[in-house]
Amino acid sequence: MPKKRISNFIFLCFLQTPVFKGEEEDRIGDIKQLISQIITSEAFAVVVFVISIAIGLYLLYNRKKSMPEISLELLKDDTWFATRDKRNHTGIVVSIEINNKATYGIYVKNCKLSGYSPKDKVEPICFDDAKGENKQSLNFPQYKQFCRGQEFYIGPYTSQKMWVYYESRSVNMSNLLETSLVLIDSRNKRKSIRIAIPRHKDQIAIYQEMSRMW
Repeated sequence: MPKKRISNFIFLCFLQTPVFKGEEEDRIGDIKQLISQIITSEAFAVVVFVISIAIGLYLLYNRKKSMPEISLELLKDDTWFATRDKRNHTGIVVSIEINNKATYGIYVKNCKLSGYSPKDKVEPICFDDAKGENKQSLNFPQYKQFCRGQEFYIGPYTSQKMWVYYESRSVNMSNLLETSLVLIDSRNKRKSIRIAIPRHKDQIAIYQEMSRMW
C-alpha cells in the first residue's frame, strides 16, 4: 500500500515537472524570427522612412522659427512680482537685455510670459506696511517699457534693455515663479528662455514682519 502511494506521488510530480524543455526555446526562437521578419519587411522600412522625414521637418521648422542671432539676459535686480493691495491680482515685472548679433535690425512685436501678454497701462503697485498705517509703492525700471502692439527695434550689433509688465488674476502664495519667456519678432521668429521671478523684497520683508507680530 505505501509503495502504491509513493508511485502515485512520483507520477504526480512527473506531471507537474516541465520536462519538455524545448517549448520555451521554441517560443524564444519564434519571437526572434517574428522580430526579424518585421525588421526586414517593407512596411517597417516605410515607417522608419516616414519617421525620419518627420523628425527632419520638425528640426528644420524649429531652425526656421528660431532666432540664433539673438541672446536674452534676465536683469534680476529689476525682475519681480508682487500681490496688489486689496486686489486678487499679481503684478509681474520682467526686465531683459536683448543682444542682437546680426548684421540687420530686428523688430520685437510681442513678449509672452507663459501665455500672458504684456499690459499697456501700468497702475502703481501699492500695499500697506505691516501695521497697516502707511502705504508703500514700488518703483518700476527706468528704461523703456515694452507694450502690446508696439514694435521694439534693436539695431545690428547692439543691445537694448526693456521691461515688460504682466498681470495675473490669481494670487501666488510662494516667493518664486518659474516660467518661460518667449520673444517674437516681426517675422514671427521666436526666442525663449526659462526664467525665475522672485517676489519683491519689500513685500517679503512686510510679510515677515507681519508673521512676527502675529
